[in-house]
Amino acid sequence: MKISLEEKFREMGGKRPYVQRLFGRIAGIYDLMNRLMSLGLDRSWRKQAARYLALNTGETGLDLGTGTADLCIEVLRQSGPGTRMIGMDITPEMLDEGRKKLTRMGLQKSIELRIGDAEHIDLPDNSVDGCCSAFMVRNLSDIRQGFREMLRVVRPGSRVVCLEISHPPGKIFGALFYFYFYRLAPLFGTIIGKAFEEYNYLPNSLTTFPKAPAVKAIMEEAGWMDVRYYYLNGGIVALHVGTKPDPNAA
Repeated sequence: MKISLEEKFREMGGKRPYVQRLFGRIAGIYDLMNRLMSLGLDRSWRKQAARYLALNTGETGLDLGTGTADLCIEVLRQSGPGTRMIGMDITPEMLDEGRKKLTRMGLQKSIELRIGDAEHIDLPDNSVDGCCSAFMVRNLSDIRQGFREMLRVVRPGSRVVCLEISHPPGKIFGALFYFYFYRLAPLFGTIIGKAFEEYNYLPNSLTTFPKAPAVKAIMEEAGWMDVRYYYLNGGIVALHVGTKPDPNAA
């Protein structure tokens, strides 16, 4: 009998511990699988997310669900000198992989990786100049709480940029995407990473994830303004962008 994701969450004591354990098991192959499963497109997606975040020289950004720090690294590449990033993740194994990467690249002084929960961010109000994430939001237990926390920690007038797997709107392309995502992706995970459950979770996590217009509405309910979304590569992924209201703005 097939066990639903909800039943698996209950067995593990909730979605958060399930996700933490799952990503801990695949930390060593995470980057490789991202490249393979996205056909190399994930790098260009992160590049576009970093451009929308648009940090200025000397500012500090926050990357939630940072994983192995790829988005942190891309934000630094797209920003001026003196930019700093804080990367948070609930999975220590992913952060360990990220620290190895930062050491190899000589970026350990510009990017600080720490354990952190996107639904309860351990930072003061109005303390960072922008917030971003890549493929993290659908793993949250409470999406609204996550966006409220992001709003709390960024400074007025600053942006949030969330890159997420989406639901392609076209019928033909959508059908091809779902075949690939739901049938071939778990197969890749099994053959290459011996991780069927982990890469079976990936497509199933999208099943209950809201479509882009609904994510926009959730962000607006949380208090974000000027909320937009942009489909990339036919809607395989979407970039969700919002700005924190600034009461002092003219």
